[in-house]
Amino acid sequence: MPAPEPTRQSLVIAGLNVNVYSQRNATSPDKPVVIMFLLHGRNGTAHRMLEFVQGIFEEVYTHRESCRGRGPEAHDLYIVTFDHRNHGKRLVDKKANQGWFDDPEQDNPRHAIDMYSIQTGTAHDVSYLVDFLPPYLFPNEERTISQFVCVGKSLGGHSTWLVLRNEPRIKIGVPIIASPDYLALMSRRARSHKLPVGPPYFPKSLLDLIARADPVAAPYTAADASNPFLGKKILVLSGQDDKKVPWATAAKTFVENLNVGEGGVKEVIIESGVGHLFSPAMVKECARFVWEHALAV
Repeated sequence: MPAPEPTRQSLVIAGLNVNVYSQRNATSPDKPVVIMFLLHGRNGTAHRMLEFVQGIFEEVYTHRESCRGRGPEAHDLYIVTFDHRNHGKRLVDKKANQGWFDDPEQDNPRHAIDMYSIQTGTAHDVSYLVDFLPPYLFPNEERTISQFVCVGKSLGGHSTWLVLRNEPRIKIGVPIIASPDYLALMSRRARSHKLPVGPPYFPKSLLDLIARADPVAAPYTAADASNPFLGKKILVLSGQDDKKVPWATAAKTFVENLNVGEGGVKEVIIESGVGHLFSPAMVKECARFVWEHALAV
C-alpha cells in the first residue's frame, strides 16, 4: 500500500512563509508530534525540498506499517520547510548567493561573508520557529510537541551544525553533505582562487564571529557540560566523491573527534560513488535515524 500523499499547511509567522507537511491520520490524534526542520542548500528553495519531504514520509510510513500492532504507537511527524534568507521568495540580491569567480560579472567578493551570514541566519530562524511554531500550530494545545529535529543539506547542513552547537532545545540532527568547520571549508576555496584568508575577503570581525559561534570553536571533545554536543544524537551523511564539501578536509577531523557522551549517538555514513548530493540512500538513512531516535520512542 503506497504512503499517503503529505498535506501542506501554510503559515505566515511575522512575514516568514512556513510550510508544514504531515500525513493525515498517520497516528491517533492524541499522539505527540515530532517537528523536523528540513533545510535546503545554497541557491535552493523550500519548494525544491518537496521531493525529500515525500521521500522521508514514504520511508517513515514503511516503518510505521512494519511496526503496526507491535508495541506502542510511534509519534507523529511534521516536516517544516522555509526559504533561507536571500533565497526563494526572500531573494533580494542574487549575486550574494554566488561564489568567487574569475569572471567579474559572476564574482561575489563577499562570498565568505554572505554565506556565513545566510547559514547563521537560517540557524537563528530555526530557533525562532522553535519559539513560535507551537502557538501557531496548536493555539488550543491540541497536540504536544515531543521534540524538534534539524535536518539540512549542503548550506542547510552547515546551518544544522550551527543549530546543534548553539540551540540546546534541539537534540537530534542530520547534517548532510555539510561542514562543521567553516574556515576549513572556505580557506580551501579561497586558496583555489588565490585569495587571502583575511581582509577584505575574511574581515577580522567575521573571523572573530566564527571563532565564537562555529561548531569547531566549541569544546566539542570535552566530557563535561562545556561541550554543547553532549547528549545529542547526530547522523552525519556525506558523499565520498564530494568535491564541493569534501569529507576529508571539511568535516572528518571534527566528526571523528566529536564527543557526544554516553547519552548521545554519533553515526557517520560516507556513501561511495556519490558526490555533492542528497542521495536516495541518504534519504532512507535520515528517515531511519529519525524513526529510531525521535518517533519510535
